[in-house]
Amino acid sequence: KWSMVNTFNVQFNISPVLEERIGPIDNDINLNIVSVTTPDFTNDPIEAFIANKWFINNGKDALYRFSITFRDEDQMKLYRKFFAIYNFTKTNYFDDAKMTINISKDADWYGEKDKILMILEGSIVEAISNLSLSNDTENQIAEFTVNFKCNNPSIPRI
Repeated sequence: KWSMVNTFNVQFNISPVLEERIGPIDNDINLNIVSVTTPDFTNDPIEAFIANKWFINNGKDALYRFSITFRDEDQMKLYRKFFAIYNFTKTNYFDDAKMTINISKDADWYGEKDKILMILEGSIVEAISNLSLSNDTENQIAEFTVNFKCNNPSIPRI
Protein backbone atom coordinates (compact mmCIF):
# COMPACT_ATOMS: atom_id res chain seq x y z
CA LYS A 1 0.00 0.00 0.00
CA TRP A 2 1.97 2.96 -1.32
CA SER A 3 1.70 6.34 0.40
CA MET A 4 0.41 8.98 -1.97
CA VAL A 5 1.94 12.47 -1.90
CA ASN A 6 -1.22 14.30 -2.89
CA THR A 7 -3.29 13.37 0.17
CA PHE A 8 -2.34 15.70 2.98
CA ASN A 9 -3.80 18.43 5.14
CA VAL A 10 -2.15 21.46 6.78
CA GLN A 11 -3.47 23.25 9.86
CA PHE A 12 -2.16 26.58 11.15
CA ASN A 13 -2.48 27.40 14.85
CA ILE A 14 -1.29 30.97 15.37
CA SER A 15 -0.75 32.79 18.66
CA PRO A 16 -3.69 34.78 20.07
CA VAL A 17 -1.74 38.05 19.70
CA LEU A 18 -1.00 37.34 16.03
CA GLU A 19 -4.57 36.23 15.37
CA GLU A 20 -5.87 39.46 16.89
CA ARG A 21 -3.59 41.44 14.58
CA ILE A 22 -4.07 39.63 11.25
CA GLY A 23 -7.17 37.50 11.76
CA PRO A 24 -7.41 33.69 11.74
CA ILE A 25 -5.97 31.36 9.13
CA ASP A 26 -8.91 29.18 8.13
CA ASN A 27 -8.70 25.45 7.45
CA ASP A 28 -10.05 26.27 3.97
CA ILE A 29 -6.46 27.33 3.21
CA ASN A 30 -5.84 23.72 2.16
CA LEU A 31 -7.67 24.50 -1.08
CA ASN A 32 -4.89 27.02 -1.81
CA ILE A 33 -1.92 24.81 -0.96
CA VAL A 34 -0.01 23.47 -3.94
CA SER A 35 2.81 21.71 -2.11
CA VAL A 36 4.62 21.33 1.18
CA THR A 37 8.32 20.62 1.57
CA THR A 38 9.06 19.28 5.04
CA PRO A 39 12.27 20.11 6.92
CA ASP A 40 15.52 18.22 6.48
CA PHE A 41 16.69 16.62 9.71
CA THR A 42 20.44 17.16 9.63
CA ASN A 43 23.16 18.18 12.04
CA ASP A 44 26.59 19.71 12.26
CA PRO A 45 28.61 16.54 12.85
CA ILE A 46 31.46 16.21 15.30
CA GLU A 47 34.33 14.48 13.52
CA ALA A 48 37.86 14.12 14.80
CA PHE A 49 40.76 12.01 13.56
CA ILE A 50 42.86 11.15 16.61
CA ALA A 51 45.63 8.56 16.86
CA ASN A 52 44.91 7.11 13.43
CA LYS A 53 41.22 6.59 14.25
CA TRP A 54 38.02 8.48 13.43
CA PHE A 55 35.76 9.58 16.27
CA ILE A 56 32.33 10.69 15.07
CA ASN A 57 29.05 11.77 16.57
CA ASN A 58 26.08 13.91 15.61
CA GLY A 59 26.45 17.52 16.66
CA LYS A 60 23.82 20.18 17.11
CA ASP A 61 20.81 19.98 14.82
CA ALA A 62 20.67 22.37 11.88
CA LEU A 63 17.75 24.78 11.78
CA TYR A 64 14.49 23.17 10.74
CA ARG A 65 13.37 24.93 7.55
CA PHE A 66 10.33 24.05 5.45
CA SER A 67 8.20 25.70 2.80
CA ILE A 68 4.62 25.82 1.58
CA THR A 69 3.58 26.95 -1.92
CA PHE A 70 0.18 28.62 -2.24
CA ARG A 71 -2.20 29.59 -5.03
CA ASP A 72 -3.70 32.95 -4.17
CA GLU A 73 -7.21 34.37 -4.39
CA ASP A 74 -9.20 37.58 -3.83
CA GLN A 75 -6.56 39.96 -5.22
CA MET A 76 -3.61 38.42 -3.36
CA LYS A 77 -5.33 37.98 0.03
CA LEU A 78 -2.97 35.23 1.22
CA TYR A 79 0.16 37.00 0.01
CA ARG A 80 -0.88 40.09 1.97
CA LYS A 81 -1.66 38.01 5.06
CA PHE A 82 1.70 36.23 5.10
CA PHE A 83 3.48 39.51 4.41
CA ALA A 84 1.71 40.97 7.48
CA ILE A 85 2.88 37.94 9.52
CA TYR A 86 6.44 38.41 8.22
CA ASN A 87 6.43 42.08 9.25
CA PHE A 88 4.90 41.20 12.62
CA THR A 89 7.82 38.86 13.39
CA LYS A 90 10.31 41.72 12.90
CA THR A 91 8.98 43.88 15.71
CA ASN A 92 7.33 41.50 18.17
CA TYR A 93 8.42 38.83 20.61
CA PHE A 94 8.82 35.28 19.36
CA ASP A 95 6.04 34.01 21.64
CA ASP A 96 3.62 36.47 20.04
CA ALA A 97 4.72 35.75 16.46
CA LYS A 98 5.08 31.97 16.55
CA MET A 99 2.65 29.41 15.21
CA THR A 100 2.27 25.66 15.21
CA ILE A 101 1.77 24.02 11.85
CA ASN A 102 0.35 20.49 11.79
CA ILE A 103 0.73 18.36 8.69
CA SER A 104 -1.49 15.31 8.55
CA LYS A 105 -1.51 12.45 6.09
CA ASP A 106 -4.94 11.58 4.77
CA ALA A 107 -5.96 7.98 4.26
CA ASP A 108 -4.85 6.52 0.94
CA TRP A 109 -6.56 3.14 1.12
CA TYR A 110 -9.77 1.68 2.45
CA GLY A 111 -9.61 0.96 6.18
CA GLU A 112 -6.88 3.52 6.91
CA LYS A 113 -7.37 6.58 9.10
CA ASP A 114 -5.92 10.07 8.81
CA LYS A 115 -2.71 10.44 10.85
CA ILE A 116 -0.69 13.38 12.09
CA LEU A 117 2.54 13.27 10.09
CA MET A 118 4.43 16.18 11.59
CA ILE A 119 3.94 18.87 14.25
CA LEU A 120 6.07 21.96 13.63
CA GLU A 121 5.93 23.96 16.86
CA GLY A 122 7.58 27.33 17.23
CA SER A 123 7.36 28.18 13.54
CA ILE A 124 7.87 31.68 12.14
CA VAL A 125 7.83 33.06 8.62
CA GLU A 126 11.40 33.33 7.38
CA ALA A 127 10.84 34.48 3.79
CA ILE A 128 8.19 35.01 1.14
CA SER A 129 8.98 34.42 -2.51
CA ASN A 130 8.48 37.04 -5.16
CA LEU A 131 5.40 37.28 -7.35
CA SER A 132 5.78 36.76 -11.06
CA LEU A 133 3.25 39.05 -12.75
CA SER A 134 3.21 38.99 -16.52
CA ASN A 135 1.12 40.17 -19.45
CA ASP A 136 2.46 37.27 -21.49
CA THR A 137 0.22 34.69 -19.84
CA GLU A 138 -3.53 34.36 -19.73
CA ASN A 139 -5.66 33.15 -16.84
CA GLN A 140 -2.77 31.86 -14.75
CA ILE A 141 -3.34 31.65 -11.00
CA ALA A 142 -0.81 33.56 -8.93
CA GLU A 143 1.49 31.36 -6.84
CA PHE A 144 4.02 32.16 -4.15
CA THR A 145 6.06 30.24 -1.59
CA VAL A 146 6.43 30.94 2.11
CA ASN A 147 9.56 29.66 3.86
CA PHE A 148 9.30 28.88 7.54
CA LYS A 149 11.73 27.88 10.25
CA CYS A 150 10.83 26.20 13.50
CA ASN A 151 12.54 25.23 16.72
CA ASN A 152 10.60 22.16 17.79
CA PRO A 153 9.49 19.70 15.11
CA SER A 154 8.12 16.34 16.08
CA ILE A 155 6.86 13.27 14.30
CA PRO A 156 4.39 11.17 16.33
CA ARG A 157 5.28 7.52 16.73
CA ILE A 158 3.46 4.93 14.69
